[in-house]
Amino acid sequence: MNQLRAAVAVGCALALGGCGNDLAPAWEIRAFRLFGAKIENVTRSAADPGVTEASPGERVRMTLSYVDPATTSRPVNVTWVFCAEATVTGTTFGCSARGLSVLTGPAVTYEVPRIEFSVDPANRPRIQVVAMACAGGTVALNPSTRLPSCQGEGSESWVMTRSLLVRTAETLPPNHNPFIDRVGFILSGRPLAEAMVVGDESPLRVPRCTTDPCIEHSFEVGVSAGSRESQSTFDLQGNRVMTPERLQFGFFTDKGEMNNTFRVDSALTPNGPILNRWMAPREPGPVRLVFTAQDTRGGFDVVERTVVVE
Repeated sequence: MNQLRAAVAVGCALALGGCGNDLAPAWEIRAFRLFGAKIENVTRSAADPGVTEASPGERVRMTLSYVDPATTSRPVNVTWVFCAEATVTGTTFGCSARGLSVLTGPAVTYEVPRIEFSVDPANRPRIQVVAMACAGGTVALNPSTRLPSCQGEGSESWVMTRSLLVRTAETLPPNHNPFIDRVGFILSGRPLAEAMVVGDESPLRVPRCTTDPCIEHSFEVGVSAGSRESQSTFDLQGNRVMTPERLQFGFFTDKGEMNNTFRVDSALTPNGPILNRWMAPREPGPVRLVFTAQDTRGGFDVVERTVVVE
């Protein structure tokens, strides 16, 4: 752990937010992968649940969302690096020793230090957070490269970056996590009003593909009222204005084919519905589905569902 603390660097493009299996389509659950991390301010949770930002001295819980489709159960070891003072050189991300904190586990609790922080383009203080996850192995410092790596025969790794916004003044309402409150399945050619609920208890049964090409059905993801909050931004003249945030939705599956991986609220339909087309597989059996929703300020939610193809 002291070695990791002394030489933290992650060679993944920050714009991608993670490294994984580049050969698989982004929507396909083929191997171990991360989907996101939920940030929850535990200091304020009793009075204001779901806050994703924190002031110095407050604590946040970071919970990693991942799937490991390996047939044999294996441990998932996670190392979190909290960088209050980040450095970026090309595609390499590093941390100075000042304000650096390293924690381990799929879910960790972190206290925001009382120091000066790096800021984003909008001059907002933020802490860069890196989660290094290793399925079937351990995260350790590679002695030849001096970089953290996943070590262990047959192990798989994924790296993800997130930002924790630090509240140095209570001038604006804090951001909250969105909440996915429904997932619907719409048979090909049927209207949205006839969407069937995909619940988390008894799996919905859907028809398998029997044509060439396969018929496209649709999944719909909805969020609760209030999930799309107003945020402070700048207009074309540089004036600060309040605008409704647009959420990004992720669609992932281990069988069949998704039309796209991500959908974003549009100017035409800023409040949804959020739909994505899906072709069922030809073989009957259970299908694993993961749906995510996130904003641009650290808000995140994820649900997992199963349908049975017959």
